[in-house]
Amino acid sequence: MLPEGALNRAPTPKHRMRILKRDRYRCRVCGRSPNEHVDVELHVHHIRPWALGGVTDDANLMTMCHTCHNGLDPHFDFSLFRLMPREEVSDRAVAHRKKLEAYQEMVAREREGDDV
Repeated sequence: MLPEGALNRAPTPKHRMRILKRDRYRCRVCGRSPNEHVDVELHVHHIRPWALGGVTDDANLMTMCHTCHNGLDPHFDFSLFRLMPREEVSDRAVAHRKKLEAYQEMVAREREGDDV
């Protein structure tokens, strides 16, 4: 059973604040915070993108600064799950990672077929 709002594209303002508080108002990638650097703008990022089936729940959301968020390449990077505390990575996050790995393997096989 998914939590309320998990299928919404964006977190509600209250959900966004809950994620920012959980992450102590710091970018999970570089550690910068608006408390120490006035140029920092914080975003709440879907680790698995909503457009690719990622849900809007705590286990799939993380705080990132504007610079790190814009620098993601590819934007769909499951290695970001390793930046989350272990207790916050749910079984659903593990399932997301397994689906991504299966998808990447399928794409790799299709590319191999195109090269032949």
